[in-house]
Amino acid sequence: MDFYKNKVHLSIEMTHLHNIVLGLSLVIAAPVMAQETPIFAPLRLVEQGQRDFLTARQDLSEQMIQLSAADEAEAGKTLNANLLLDMAELHLAWMLRREAGGYLAALDPESLTPAAQRRYRTLDLALALLDQQNSAGGLGQAVSRSVGWGQGQALRAAAFARLGATDEAARLLPDIIASLKALSPAIEAALLPDLLEAALAAEDWEAGRALAERFASHAALRDGPAYRYLLARASELSGDYLMAFDGYAEAAQGRDVYAHRARLALVRMGRETDSLPLADAVALLKSARWLWSGDDAAREGVMLLASLAEEAGDLEAALWALGHLLRDASDNEAEALRARAQAVYGSFYSAGAAGEIDLSAFLEGHARIAHRWRFDAGFAAHAMAVPQRLLDTGMTALAAREFRALRELAEAGGRSGVAAADPDLIADLRTKEARALLAGGQADAAVDLLSGFANAQGINAEAEALLIDALAQAGRSDELATLRVKAQDMGLRRSRAVALYETGKWVAARLAFLEMWQTHPDQFSFADATRLTLAAYETGDRETVARAASAFPTLTELPGWTEIAATLGGEAETGPPGQEMMRLSMRSADRILDAVTNVTDVKESE
Repeated sequence: MDFYKNKVHLSIEMTHLHNIVLGLSLVIAAPVMAQETPIFAPLRLVEQGQRDFLTARQDLSEQMIQLSAADEAEAGKTLNANLLLDMAELHLAWMLRREAGGYLAALDPESLTPAAQRRYRTLDLALALLDQQNSAGGLGQAVSRSVGWGQGQALRAAAFARLGATDEAARLLPDIIASLKALSPAIEAALLPDLLEAALAAEDWEAGRALAERFASHAALRDGPAYRYLLARASELSGDYLMAFDGYAEAAQGRDVYAHRARLALVRMGRETDSLPLADAVALLKSARWLWSGDDAAREGVMLLASLAEEAGDLEAALWALGHLLRDASDNEAEALRARAQAVYGSFYSAGAAGEIDLSAFLEGHARIAHRWRFDAGFAAHAMAVPQRLLDTGMTALAAREFRALRELAEAGGRSGVAAADPDLIADLRTKEARALLAGGQADAAVDLLSGFANAQGINAEAEALLIDALAQAGRSDELATLRVKAQDMGLRRSRAVALYETGKWVAARLAFLEMWQTHPDQFSFADATRLTLAAYETGDRETVARAASAFPTLTELPGWTEIAATLGGEAETGPPGQEMMRLSMRSADRILDAVTNVTDVKESE
């Protein structure tokens, strides 16, 4: 019994002791568990940057070679990963970013030890913060990921400066010099221009002076375009424009991005102070466009060239700049740029149409514009001024050819999806082409152009009138007789009826005039009645002759009506048409019609 009592007592004491130990362990362990595992690894950039690069690289390469390719042991993998990280760090320290990225790409982060993962992550972050182009928005993401990285404060500040976040960059400037001391000379040289520009933007003159003094320590920056440009920028901000002009002019002699920015600054400041004529500014930008390209600074120069060239009326330079900007523009930007381009070349074609430009210069300018803009949606509508001017000067064949070229462009654009097809524009170009062909005596070509659309839905009255005129001029009376006019316009119907009459298609002419009379009785004129009468006579239609004479009694007042009455009256008395009708010659009919037309003209003039 005592044994069991002692055992129970011992069990209670052990439980109590266990609770005490557990409580103490929780109290003691709490601070340890609260400490976060370091996110960033310290980089030996200063040490790596001070070593002889070739020697250091050779040593690391030899160590990698010494690792047996057959050694699959875990220790061998870890050693190889560390050597690759060393290689990446060495190349980063010497600003060989592409090579450093290549070494990191050879590693699988998931298979690394925790320490190697931190080092990998830190090196990758440093490379991202050094991105000059903000590829795919990676620079902004890198800045977010680098919060809390003490060694990378200078990298973060420079990244903020490149992103245009002046306030964020300014917040880091007070400790920037100390942060630079943790970086290699090559990285410091790469960051100094961005950091000094951030200091100038924030008007932190103390930090700016300290940063400017460090330029002298780097041969690549000492008296280089970046240094001259930034000093000139400081002079401009302080109001010393003369010193700024001199500094920008010196920096503009270089070949890097700061030299290009200096050229743009010269133009911008020159225009703002009215010290640089517009023509000289455009000439400077036209030269500068070939000296630097491929980044935001180059695009800024092209945008400035477009604006100033438009202002100066330099058509070629403005259109080149707008076309260049369209290459990588967003949809909204592209729409605005195309509208500007259409306004530029539209003003050129308007001036040419008004005769303000010599014809030879007009044609040369048109050829240059067409080379780049012929597939633009608004090109054909504006460019119609060229063949119209040629037609007005009597160059009918050349005008027809230009109208055809524009029409084919409009049709091809619609088929390829480059621009939405404009049926009205295409119809207008076809009509103008046919008019030019007719003016040049190419009636058959005009018929071939228009006849395929004679029965098409939506053909306009002007095209039908041209087709009728073309058929008449080409002597294609059979096609004219079978042509059914869609339009209800009286003038168009009259044109067809007269053309049929003049080509001796009496049956078709009689029907055409009768349709006119039935459809538009109020507009059926005396001349129409006369032609109807003669056409009816030729076909032996006495009823129509009598009806016309009854409706238009003034026919009897015509000079020579005695001859008409005798001929028609004889036919009416002798019954069906016979030898007398056959003996009526076209010469007699023409003579009678001339008499009728003369009297009609007199009556209409009265």
